[in-house]
Amino acid sequence: MSTRTASNTGRVSGGRAGVAPLERLTPQEKLLLAVPLVGGLVFGFLPLLAPGLLARLAGATGNDPFIYRLAGAATLGYAVALLLALRQEAWLPVRIVVIATLTFNLGSLYAIALAILDGNATWIVYAILVASISITAITASLLQRHRAAPQPAPDIAAWLVALVWFLAIVATLVGALGLFVPTTVARIFGYAGTDTFLYRQGGAATLGYGIMGFYQLRSRTWSQWHLPSVMALVFNGLSFILAVLALLGGESSLLPLIIGSAALAATVGSFMALQRQGR
Repeated sequence: MSTRTASNTGRVSGGRAGVAPLERLTPQEKLLLAVPLVGGLVFGFLPLLAPGLLARLAGATGNDPFIYRLAGAATLGYAVALLLALRQEAWLPVRIVVIATLTFNLGSLYAIALAILDGNATWIVYAILVASISITAITASLLQRHRAAPQPAPDIAAWLVALVWFLAIVATLVGALGLFVPTTVARIFGYAGTDTFLYRQGGAATLGYGIMGFYQLRSRTWSQWHLPSVMALVFNGLSFILAVLALLGGESSLLPLIIGSAALAATVGSFMALQRQGR
């Protein structure tokens, strides 16, 4: 039988509320998802609301607070999506958010490894290391357990597919640049770029959105697009506000203008997707 079937196929006896084990999100799995949820809340609100404090904890200079706040906005989007995921009984609505979270934490491990090798790791870097290893193991195990869950038929409107193609490419490009060449990108836009660990963490978080978008394009089902759309709305809505505040505060770089424009388009598109439920 094909794995892309209607959502009511593949159910077996003993499943909760008529849902087969592979399609069901168990209470134990929800408890595991609380781990990245807590991490997303802590490392979302901290750079968003107190970038200077985060810089001190990480042994960084704190020269580029706009960048740290963007990283916080990206991370907070994960937390909101994971919080909503805890209300789900089925696996598929949560699947793509879990893929994004795994991507984020793999990128985070890369940033941590470079910080340790450079001799710049503080205690908070090692705390993030423990969290990232745990979250990577949790998300990878969930994806492995549910790998054979049947997929429903596509039901997403063409305009939304085109929008997510654009957003996925932009997020992947921006995330990869921030993760792999943060200093170069920072200096192009007139930032100090000295706190490479924090830049790389922001790049890892953004890269997760890009990979999330490509998996949305593979599924093209609203049941799997709903939480990613909420996640994108939170990230881009906050990014737009941060960009506007930076411009009003006299930010001379072109980056807030570029990010603000892209974030506004993504925010409007995500809001419309949620309002129209993918149609």
